[in-house]
Amino acid sequence: MAEDCTRGEPRGWEQFLRGHGWIAAQLLERYFPTLTPEADQHLAAVFQRAHAADAAWFRGLTFSNERDFAMAFRELVLAYGREAARLPLPQAPLQQLQAAVAKLTLMDREILWLRMQGYEAPQIAAILASAAATAVAGAASDPLAGVLPPAPDGRALAARSLMEAAEKARTEDCLPLKTFNNLVNGQLTWRERELAEEHIRPCLFCLDRYAAFQEMIRYLRDVQPLPDEQVRRLLSALGLRPPPKGILGRIFS
Repeated sequence: MAEDCTRGEPRGWEQFLRGHGWIAAQLLERYFPTLTPEADQHLAAVFQRAHAADAAWFRGLTFSNERDFAMAFRELVLAYGREAARLPLPQAPLQQLQAAVAKLTLMDREILWLRMQGYEAPQIAAILASAAATAVAGAASDPLAGVLPPAPDGRALAARSLMEAAEKARTEDCLPLKTFNNLVNGQLTWRERELAEEHIRPCLFCLDRYAAFQEMIRYLRDVQPLPDEQVRRLLSALGLRPPPKGILGRIFS
């Protein structure tokens, strides 16, 4: 698919739109709710950004599997959303957050981070693939109560501010996506897992990335392909015609 999109082939773009359009829509709705009234317009703009300059976004990608690609796509969507939303963010309450999570385990911190992003307990349990997370995520006490504003709009902006602050906290010791993939798949030794979790727990950059990695795995599992008509509209917005169907269609195209 990526190779076809890089070459500008409609068949690749059709596959990309059909398989990732729903994911982009979910991310925009969750992290940039102010864009919802013009959701279709913004969804098209995300893919126009990937298509711009002779598919420069695809040509600059390096990935080894579908999950790596999904993370790169998530970054594309969030970068667009931040520009399109155009809302000033409050100062990230980093010290308050660090105090709130000081004694929490890694899983508890992941749950808190996902709660901050607006996920409900059943969704968090699905993202973390842990039924035990449901009870913790749905606990009556909210450690974020003193960190984020109570109003939904203010809470969403503060959460975005924390996410952006976490993205800027990267160090040379931060973990690659491959380590997150091995953690999720159980492909690390006990000692390797212990070292990875010891780094992630206090590191906001890796906590955010690890939670995002698991978030995208869930989206890939739950993805709902866009209907044909919506795919055709998006192809038109990119200046592409739907690819011909069937063997004869491909031959005579």
